[in-house]
Amino acid sequence: MTRGSTFAQVFTLGTVPVYLFSMRVRILIAAVLVALGAGLGLSGCRKNEIQEIVNQGYLPPFTLPDSLTLTYGQRVQLDLPAEYQGLQHVALAFSFKNNPKVKLTANDSLTTMLAEAVTIDPATRRVSLDASKLYPTNMLSATTGLRTPATYQATLTATSDVGFKPVESAIKIRVVPAQLNIAELPTADKIPYGYGIYDKKPLAYTIDYVGLNATNTALALHVNGRPDGKISLAGQQVVVAADAGDPAQKSEWIYDLIPSLTKDGYAVANRQFRVVLMPKPKFFFGTYYSEYDLTVLENRVVVRLGMAYTSKAPAFFPDKYKGTYRLKGIEKDGAAYTDFSQVFSVDAATGKVSVALNPVLAVGSYKVTVQTQATTGLLLETALTLVME
Repeated sequence: MTRGSTFAQVFTLGTVPVYLFSMRVRILIAAVLVALGAGLGLSGCRKNEIQEIVNQGYLPPFTLPDSLTLTYGQRVQLDLPAEYQGLQHVALAFSFKNNPKVKLTANDSLTTMLAEAVTIDPATRRVSLDASKLYPTNMLSATTGLRTPATYQATLTATSDVGFKPVESAIKIRVVPAQLNIAELPTADKIPYGYGIYDKKPLAYTIDYVGLNATNTALALHVNGRPDGKISLAGQQVVVAADAGDPAQKSEWIYDLIPSLTKDGYAVANRQFRVVLMPKPKFFFGTYYSEYDLTVLENRVVVRLGMAYTSKAPAFFPDKYKGTYRLKGIEKDGAAYTDFSQVFSVDAATGKVSVALNPVLAVGSYKVTVQTQATTGLLLETALTLVME
């Protein structure tokens, strides 16, 4: 009897080497031989020969990813090689012996939780990982003071009852907190901003669980910096009090907030966002870069005398307070100017200033004042100077 490939020793069935059969057939042959040996009561040398035939080498290899990073609540399925589909006389099971023997809650051990979260379906031979049944790794519970390990470890082992040697594959699992959303703010921004003005009304921001199961969870709120007691949780909302911000309501004020969804004291999901309170909206002709708090004025433009012209829309920030626009008045070279020919106009929806093609305007500077009423009721105005040459 000679040794062949990694997966089988070479022996013959009639005149055909067994290693030429598929793995499924080889396991079937081995099972039959074992049954025959037991049924016929063979002993001595014949038993040894059968045992040697049965010891055919290793099962087919399978490789799980070395490591996986999952988001809390995420579910992932992994398929084993096609050779394992319907393969008889093979058992598959997960072991979690390489994890620390600790309890992560008052009732459940880490091994118990992993056994529920990392499973294999015996019918489909498909591995399932459910991160909603685990806590984020390397995290301290505010309730128990217990810390989860840096990674969870699971080892899948395949064993055979007809003499094939077992094979196994290990995987390290890292779980990170999920990201909540704030219903009133953009979801794409890494740190979304909410804006408000001092108008003696509270602001409310609704926390979106993005489909996470909220059973046995609680919301917590962390306020970075020095909390002033003006921010609170009310149900599923973060509420900014009507008197929050600058007591004199003259300066801009920023609250840096992190609501968290906790389970057994572990923060399983969170989202950082900021609320900016300001005396009144920014309204001017030009561009405002909110991420840098940078203002670029473009409120003076040279226009060819008698030609038509339309300006850019004025900047208005925060946009949610934007109302409608109207032409409030015109000055020419510092003196009031009456536009009898209605050469000048303001678009009510955008605030753009237009000058019609005309033969009536003279050389000089025309200051056009545009007024808007914010949705809060606040009246704002700004001016665009058109230099006719």
